[in-house]
Amino acid sequence: MVNSADLRSDRDAPLFWLLILQLVWAPVPLASNRTWAVGILLLLTCALWLGAVWIFRGQWSAVWARCLQFKLPIGILLGILLVITFQTIPLPHSILTTLSPTVGETWHRVAPLGSATLSLNAAHTQLQAALCLIYASAFLFTVLLVRSARRMNTLAYALIGMALFQALLGGYLFSVEAQYELFTSEVLHDRMRGTFVYHNNTAAMLAMCLSVGIGLFLVQLEKSSPATSKRWLVHGLDFLLSRKMLLRLALVILVIALVMTRSRMGNAGFFIAMLLSLALYAVYSQKTRKVVLVLLASLIVIDIWILGQWVGLDKVVARLEATQISKAEKKELAAQAQQQASDELNFVKPRLEESVEERALPIAYARPAIADYFWFGSGAGTFYSIFPQYRPAESRGYYDHAHNDYVEILTDYGVIGASLFALLVLASFWRIIRTIQTRSHPVAKGIALGALMAMLEIVLHSTVDFNLQIPANALLITVIIALGWCASQVDKAPPSLTRVPPPAAD
Repeated sequence: MVNSADLRSDRDAPLFWLLILQLVWAPVPLASNRTWAVGILLLLTCALWLGAVWIFRGQWSAVWARCLQFKLPIGILLGILLVITFQTIPLPHSILTTLSPTVGETWHRVAPLGSATLSLNAAHTQLQAALCLIYASAFLFTVLLVRSARRMNTLAYALIGMALFQALLGGYLFSVEAQYELFTSEVLHDRMRGTFVYHNNTAAMLAMCLSVGIGLFLVQLEKSSPATSKRWLVHGLDFLLSRKMLLRLALVILVIALVMTRSRMGNAGFFIAMLLSLALYAVYSQKTRKVVLVLLASLIVIDIWILGQWVGLDKVVARLEATQISKAEKKELAAQAQQQASDELNFVKPRLEESVEERALPIAYARPAIADYFWFGSGAGTFYSIFPQYRPAESRGYYDHAHNDYVEILTDYGVIGASLFALLVLASFWRIIRTIQTRSHPVAKGIALGALMAMLEIVLHSTVDFNLQIPANALLITVIIALGWCASQVDKAPPSLTRVPPPAAD
């Protein structure tokens, strides 16, 4: 029987680098959050598929055997794609009313004749179907191509390099307070943004890549021989001149960039995810427990506290402290500040941080929509279309997203689609944690830790933002999850996994 050991890394290397190109490119055009930018990602995905058809010709049994090792997540992603596709299929009104009474009633008022779709905006749902195809393909090609520890390290370094580019570019634009119009969008770099429009999305990207970097740094530490008390100076000099030092400097830059975004949940979510992940890693890595604790202490003391204070951590803390619970409390503070300014003949209007209640307003308004579109949702990508009918007339502002990925997934995909997302996340958490518990391979454990940390950060950050609705960030977390699944299988196969020996001469 042909298995994944027959796949040759020297043949599919172009596909691997094309996958990396797609990941690195995705954040550049405003995080690919434009229709034409999605088209470019789709073209790169088509190139991956066409290249795979050519490169893997005659090896489909081996490809199938490799995919069967990850049949659960691949099957879930296909299920999500089928749900979105089903939302765009025209159905008779009688069937629509049975499946979703609210959708059937809406279409009966708008277009009583002919058929209609479960999606209230089929064009946008088709766009989301294209994005889902891009994400599912990225997951598939990651688990198919990343079969060795060497490629796993290469992909992790590529993600860190991408984040470094965003950090350095964003730092420069922030330092000069750049302001310009790009692709019909006004961009003001009053915070660290990089090539993103919204600073919280930048923070999520930096936190995810930083998580992978910490996992990669632990890989380097686990590969090192333990230093004795007599040779500590030699090992210290070796560290300063090694690749580990360059990686450590990269982590410092990413931490500085994350702090400079001044994202409250971006920084808080990363800090919580880092503590939980490293604590779990220390429990199941007794040999390197001291190293993990030293790394954690250095990240907290040197990166977050000392360097964070230098680049503006106090401003992030001030934003958190200034975040009021309710609008009433905020109005009272604003009135007090205005009165104090008036007494001092200074009529500058005080600027207060958005309260928790204000951030949660679209979530509260959208809650009835979950019940109205309970099973199949209103259609992927249709939140902005249905939200106006649920918000009160006196509310202000434009909301294209719910500022909560869980609420938006429930309204767009319904319970059926949301259950598939939840199943993918839970299964991935389980597989990654089991990898940390059971594997002794340093690359497998380190990359699994980075994936766990990135997933925890997104799980926390998604409670107040919409990172999963941004193509660049959604693609990034999809590949990181795929890396977590790859870590469970890396180097388990015989050495012939990556190269087939030439046939013997007659």
